[in-house]
Amino acid sequence: MSRLGHRFFVPFALELGSEVELPESIARQATRVLRLRPGDSIVLFDGRDLDFLAELQHVTHNAVRVSIRDAQPSRPLPPPPITLLQALLRHDHFELVVEKATELGVVRIVPLRTQRSVVHLDTRSTEHRLQRWYRIAVEASEQCGRGVLPIIDPPCDLVSALERLRSQRLLALWEARTAPPIAQDHFSAVEPLALAIGPEGGWTSDEIELLSRSGADLRSLGPLILRSETAAIAGIAAVRARTVVDPPAPITCAAPDAPRASAGG
Repeated sequence: MSRLGHRFFVPFALELGSEVELPESIARQATRVLRLRPGDSIVLFDGRDLDFLAELQHVTHNAVRVSIRDAQPSRPLPPPPITLLQALLRHDHFELVVEKATELGVVRIVPLRTQRSVVHLDTRSTEHRLQRWYRIAVEASEQCGRGVLPIIDPPCDLVSALERLRSQRLLALWEARTAPPIAQDHFSAVEPLALAIGPEGGWTSDEIELLSRSGADLRSLGPLILRSETAAIAGIAAVRARTVVDPPAPITCAAPDAPRASAGG
């Protein structure tokens, strides 16, 4: 729940001063789970980085109409913009990555088919998973306060992903003892970053060679071998912690006894 009330994503544009009918799933949650009544307030967002304060006007068991009373910026995403290249994992493990990456402010998630991936999706399964990942990202965005949903791409191979992200700095996490620790890195707050995480069995030597040829910085998260989903969460957090953000400009005030400027000449 946000500081202004329960928060929901709606898949249509909101306008200040308008009245809208909530989607049925949100209406059911508002009435049957939260027991909200006319006059209660909720927060809505439509993916445009704004939170809209909405007051319930008309409520039935399956329908809720609200009036949009106010708008303010959603919580900003932390720097830098991160695209997560995540090898496909078993159902709940990949879903955990989607949830936590969304909470950590990742702007894009690219599911990877890697040589050691244990999950292989046909067309029907891919569509089902994409819908499921989207719902998880929506729920995580509602919870964490972000106003822009992450983009989740259809699964692709590593070659295609690297070609797509050639303009970004590329960082690949690797469990080899020779990989420098990520704790020694510094990241720009404004330079987009692609972070690549391998599957349960790790990257193959061919994939490491491909990543290196593509300009990837190979980095380690420490001496222990982490599960892929743990590495994704720890890697994003490590980048956030090592990002250099310019401090705000100091506010200068005139000394108490300093003469005031005159409006006259």
